[in-house]
Amino acid sequence: MNEFVGKKLGELLAFNRVGTDTYEKGRAALVEALGEEKVVDIEEKNRMHGESIMKLATDGGVIDTTLVKATATEEKLKKMRDLYVADQWDNATELMEWSGFFEGAAIVHWALVRGAAEGMEHEDLLILSEEGVNWHYEMLELSEGHLETIGTDKVSA
Repeated sequence: MNEFVGKKLGELLAFNRVGTDTYEKGRAALVEALGEEKVVDIEEKNRMHGESIMKLATDGGVIDTTLVKATATEEKLKKMRDLYVADQWDNATELMEWSGFFEGAAIVHWALVRGAAEGMEHEDLLILSEEGVNWHYEMLELSEGHLETIGTDKVSA
């Protein structure tokens, strides 16, 4: 793998870390909105993706580049998230609205890595990146569905 791919893996790792941090900080609200089982599934899938990113970066000889980029990108993502969510960690609607930004950005980052994997003909990275794109689309749809229900409930009340 080259430096470009190492940096892109770092960006994916940053999304992964911010996802983990967000699930931890907003866990009570997310469990209330989505249920314990769904939140546990989300946490587990996120953990698995993080481990896979780390393994690919290590095996590809770009782990140092990946970790440096992950730290820088994580800091930016957390600043954006914290500005948006502010003190609303107990508000699932606010967290789901943030997820719209977050998941959309994650999708395009995973798609870029998928293209790199195709160009390198790297099967393991291609499989992971396809999973990543699909999973973040599912997460975006989950947020969208929750918000649509909230909107419907608010005007029906």
